[in-house]
Amino acid sequence: MKTIGQTVLAIIGGFLGGFILFELIVRTALRMLESVPIAFIGTLSMVMPIAGAVTAVWLTRRKRRS
Repeated sequence: MKTIGQTVLAIIGGFLGGFILFELIVRTALRMLESVPIAFIGTLSMVMPIAGAVTAVWLTRRKRRS
């Protein structure tokens, strides 16, 4: 039960972390570039939160094995 709770918290934290990183990238791109492709923003909005969740779960499982 403890590992399920850690995994759920890692997923939630990873989604939030990925979304925050996405926001930082998009805001920086909007300030630095005159035009940002919509496909770039759309792709990042899907990929970054999922990648953050996968990375967080992978790191928690790796920490548990050590």
